[in-house]
Amino acid sequence: MKLLSKLTIVSALIVSQGLILQTASAQANDFPNKSLNYIIPFPPGGPTDVAGRVLADAIGKELKQTVVVENKSGASGSIGLNQLIRSKPDGYTMASLASPSLTAPFMLSQPPYNLEKDVKSVGTAYITPLVIVVNPKLNPDITDMKSLAQVAKSSKDGINYTSAAIGSTANLAMELIKKDMGVEMLHIPFRGSAPAVTAVLAGDVAVMYSDLVAVLAQIKAGNLRPIAVNTDERLEELPEVPTLKEQDIQASKAMSWGGLVVPKDTPDATVKILSDALASVVNDPDTQTRLKAVGAYPYYTNSQTMQDTIARDSAIWSGVIEENNLRQN
Repeated sequence: MKLLSKLTIVSALIVSQGLILQTASAQANDFPNKSLNYIIPFPPGGPTDVAGRVLADAIGKELKQTVVVENKSGASGSIGLNQLIRSKPDGYTMASLASPSLTAPFMLSQPPYNLEKDVKSVGTAYITPLVIVVNPKLNPDITDMKSLAQVAKSSKDGINYTSAAIGSTANLAMELIKKDMGVEMLHIPFRGSAPAVTAVLAGDVAVMYSDLVAVLAQIKAGNLRPIAVNTDERLEELPEVPTLKEQDIQASKAMSWGGLVVPKDTPDATVKILSDALASVVNDPDTQTRLKAVGAYPYYTNSQTMQDTIARDSAIWSGVIEENNLRQN
């Protein structure tokens, strides 16, 4: 009897586990069967918001479901990402992940989350090209990275640079570039790209490292001279401008990018459905045109590759922040 009882219990467990697996499989096959929520952890109107809305619209059409966009801004994206982390891990809530949210845990004295443990990657969607510019009237001798280094080393009063904010990808990447070139340059931060561009045009700051979209109009007008871009290949908008890599700047590996994440316990099968949908829309010519219009260059990688990128970039940026004492109290 005891043997039969044990066999009965084992059989019941096998049946139970089978039912659980069948239920999980059925849920994955049925996903999505209702509207999805898309959290953008930044204010309306910015590049991450506009790119996120392009993706939300395209993913909704791909999955044949409504995607409801919610802006939940604040604390470098921490507020919105924490809302995602607390959401039900069923695939119906996802969020944009952009560079400020990647660096926030290292910039803040009390890290709001750990991206490697608290979220699961869906995939990267785009990169944001960065370009180094100078005022050609005030800095006629700076035409490339070599001449920038020469001017920085020979200048009696030193040379300064600006970016959109302390802790921005451009700020952190320029710190790497300074180290590569062996020069000193003082960072003059502003609250956003617009006032930083104004400062360079006025001659208050010599150099700016910026998102392409923020400076392209002034470049086209001849008011700013681009001397390098941080992409692997030259940009179609600036075909004459060499990449950092072409100019032997190793810090070119530091990139600004955006992607999608979901709560950490979201089933892998559900993540794959979302990732496949993202791949489809990122490779769609119409979506590519819409993304490029806001300075986001389509660039898809799958879930695991994005997770590996988070780990790699976290190591890079945390080191830069620590070395340059950029952590905020």
